[in-house]
Amino acid sequence: EKDLLLKSGLNYAKIISKYTKPGKLLDVGCAAGFIMKGFEQSGWDCYGVEPNNTMAEYGRKELNLKIQTGSLEDYTTDIKFDLVNLIQVVGSLYNPDKSLSIINSLLNKDGLVLVESWNMKSIAARIAGKYWHEYCPPSVITWFSDKTLSQMFEYYGFQLHAKGRPVKKININHGLSLFDESTPNLPLKKSVLKLLSKAIGKYNMRYPAVDLKWYLFKKN
Repeated sequence: EKDLLLKSGLNYAKIISKYTKPGKLLDVGCAAGFIMKGFEQSGWDCYGVEPNNTMAEYGRKELNLKIQTGSLEDYTTDIKFDLVNLIQVVGSLYNPDKSLSIINSLLNKDGLVLVESWNMKSIAARIAGKYWHEYCPPSVITWFSDKTLSQMFEYYGFQLHAKGRPVKKININHGLSLFDESTPNLPLKKSVLKLLSKAIGKYNMRYPAVDLKWYLFKKN
């Protein structure tokens, strides 16, 4: 999982390099900081904020990253950033209005926000219905489509600059878990998933990303 997250950070840094040169990055909800580390290895000066102190402490001690424990609302700094990351975070913000206002104030002119978010209007979400894996409050409390996510950012002074589907791999056991959560309890499902987990669960696979997108918003 660590290597996959680091690779994700490297991939995103490569995407961002098409739109801006490395500068100062704030990673909101950065967890232990493996995605941050990918950006750091790509030349970014990285800062993070993470409410889980165990995760934040790991990033500080093991990865030598500048991570502050706390929420975005409590984050204080005199630094202006060139990029803010919201990687699978925007749906967990308790106060999106306040959060996006803070992010706007922390960015330099023409600063960017990288968002990775699940699309509730995707084919996968519609097929899964109430079983879609992202319907999991309280860890996720707000769900977006392409349209509603863009509308929210536009309201707070950003415009959509680019978007795409992430190229990422996940552990097969994690993929089987997502499938289990997203489907009803069919006959033999648990038995089949258990057999697959035992046979191939340790390997990684490319996530099809039919319900996941990245978005790059630019400060007006």
